[in-house]
Amino acid sequence: MTKALYQSFEDQSDPDQGPERLRLLRHEIAARGLSGYLVPRTDVHQGEYVAARDERLAWLTGFTGSAGFCTVLPTCAGVFVDGRYRVQVKTQVRDVFTPVDWPEVKVPDWLRGNLTEGTIGFDPWLHTLSEIEGYSKALDGSGITLSPCENLIDLIWPDQPEAPMANAFAYEEKYAGKTHLQKRQDIARALKDAGQNAAVITLPDSLAWLLNIRGGDVSHVPIAHGFVIFHSDASADLFMTKEKLSSIGDHLGPDIRMHTPDSFGKYLSTLTGSVRIDPDNVPMAVASILTIAGIATERAQDPTILPKACKNSVELMQARDAHLRDAAAMCEFLCWLDAQAIGTLSEIDVAVALEGFRRADPALTDISFDTISASGPNAALPHYSVTKASNRQLKEGEVMLVDSGGQYLDGTTDITRTIAVGPQPDAVKRAFTRVLQGMIAISKLRFPAGMAGRDLDAFARAALWAAGQDFNHGTGHGVGQFLSVHEGPQRLSRQSTIAFEAGMILSNEPGFYQENQFGIRTENLLVVQPAALPEEGNIKTLFEFETLTFVPIDLRMVMAEMLSEHEKIWLNTYHQTCRDKINHRLSAHSRVWLDQATRPI
Repeated sequence: MTKALYQSFEDQSDPDQGPERLRLLRHEIAARGLSGYLVPRTDVHQGEYVAARDERLAWLTGFTGSAGFCTVLPTCAGVFVDGRYRVQVKTQVRDVFTPVDWPEVKVPDWLRGNLTEGTIGFDPWLHTLSEIEGYSKALDGSGITLSPCENLIDLIWPDQPEAPMANAFAYEEKYAGKTHLQKRQDIARALKDAGQNAAVITLPDSLAWLLNIRGGDVSHVPIAHGFVIFHSDASADLFMTKEKLSSIGDHLGPDIRMHTPDSFGKYLSTLTGSVRIDPDNVPMAVASILTIAGIATERAQDPTILPKACKNSVELMQARDAHLRDAAAMCEFLCWLDAQAIGTLSEIDVAVALEGFRRADPALTDISFDTISASGPNAALPHYSVTKASNRQLKEGEVMLVDSGGQYLDGTTDITRTIAVGPQPDAVKRAFTRVLQGMIAISKLRFPAGMAGRDLDAFARAALWAAGQDFNHGTGHGVGQFLSVHEGPQRLSRQSTIAFEAGMILSNEPGFYQENQFGIRTENLLVVQPAALPEEGNIKTLFEFETLTFVPIDLRMVMAEMLSEHEKIWLNTYHQTCRDKINHRLSAHSRVWLDQATRPI
């Protein structure tokens, strides 16, 4: 029997229903004496990836991007999206919704410009403490206030899907590198050192990492929904539906006490001593429960976030192997793609074929996100998601952008390659080469401890800036270990102030997008490593990036004369390493392809 694809190509949005759904929502808003309502794309756990029942933003507006929110007022409704989705949102929402450029336009500023006074309702389980406090502070004195209320979308969504109920499973120490007891002891020491009795953990990937469990409550991210109250004696209270834990056995042990999810709020009010909450992740509802109960809280980052981001030696060993196997699957795919006659493939054909090559690895459990299989003008949408309605044929003279990844038991991968479909115009090749120069610049960097994403991001853009070009997304994001392909706290972006530390995995993916024409992105994953100190140096701690991804970069897209000698050496060395590491993993015809694809320039 043929296995079902991990990716669906059905169009999940229904924008034609947007006007009527907006009318129903406004009726509920008015019935409560409110002037507006906030509709985020999130769930009670504040994770980036959500289950079908939590796709409230898409249900209301038709916008299916992975990030965004809607602010509904009596006469207007703004759909706030970042640079990745500026073009997409215009094609997906009806004119009763107004696209708003975020974060350039802040919600409080938009509210002030569209409302003289009134009360804006919000579901306190779907907004973080820092978010609501930030809005309230910015609106102070404006006559506009925020008020928690029930979820109004859920009231008008008649066929809202049920909550996910996938089984959780134990994640073995041979992959995790530590037992969950060792992790709990480490976190308990951190709490004791800070004088805290407990920490409230709401992020599903934090729960998964801490307890060495994985699940399937969200597509492409192996998490199980639940909450944890972690104590300074290294014990924990786990709030998760009992049925999800039927396959866990005695993995958790007696120090992990089980509770039903609906008892979480009541249990919060019984805590004593100082309780750590992460204002950037904890729902406003949790903070309110603790405040009403008179419990002392201390605001600090979720104590698992930094240890989770800094992979241990076992995790890095496993990740390296996962990336090599993924690279082999990618090379087999690229060899296959080059052999197909131009005009015979569609974007969906490409995505299906790539998933097939990855499925040859028995350690694959899923893809790490819906494959971005984008040809021609669709490639100009940074987070394009192909559907049966948008699917188009690959055409000669266009580029094909493929951004994809796998969820393997031993690692999470993410790679983008932009592929020539026939000869390319010089303007496209110049843009591709500038993007490549940015990717090389990041890959070669050595930098002192304390540097953050905002300190390094410009290196990825310098070649583009020199030509008056840029890209409207971050250069890189953190990546989990058989967890979310987007993991914090580290990012490679203009805004990120989180210092890089050894063991952090992140993407390196500059790009360039010409609206309605083409898009280019080249992405490898890197890991932060200590670097040897030069004899004449005076920096105490130096870092560099180790490359994890070894898949050829399409030389048909490169203008070699634009590259410096150092850049040529880097590219030739990278391609030689691809041959050395991947050749023996390939079929005979793919080895021939690899030799040609990695020829020196």
